[in-house]
Amino acid sequence: MAENGPVASQSKDFFITYNGKDEDWATWIAGALETAGYTITIQAWDFRPGDNFMTEMDHALATCRRTLGVLSPNYLASLFTRAEWTAAYRQTLLGEPRRFIPVRVAECDVAPLLGPLVYIDLVGVAENEARDRLLAGVADTVSRVPRDPRFPGASDR
Repeated sequence: MAENGPVASQSKDFFITYNGKDEDWATWIAGALETAGYTITIQAWDFRPGDNFMTEMDHALATCRRTLGVLSPNYLASLFTRAEWTAAYRQTLLGEPRRFIPVRVAECDVAPLLGPLVYIDLVGVAENEARDRLLAGVADTVSRVPRDPRFPGASDR
């Protein structure tokens, strides 16, 4: 290992899995998370020429606390991304909460296996709203905003 190189076993907050056609979304998500102080592993920035792609994916899935899947029709149709999200989702099913967090970036049908998971929805929203939704969705605690809902009882007639 190089003296100034990264520690191979160091855990990161998120591994971002995506289809190559959605790399712009994936890198935007990675940048927003890094700006907020999270640590990221993402193929576009962390996998180098000559690396074994499957070994790097396996390492990221094993060492990152959570996996974010960038959901789109491209992602859901790919055999490679299916292997990645099923490995992460399996950890959720085995009792490790929120190991796989879906982030929807395009209209797509997430059923049947991903259907029960609540996803972060970035479809059709402005950048600031998308960033707010992303950060709220990955936070370890729920941030409740006080609301003033209308009373559903008797109405003024």
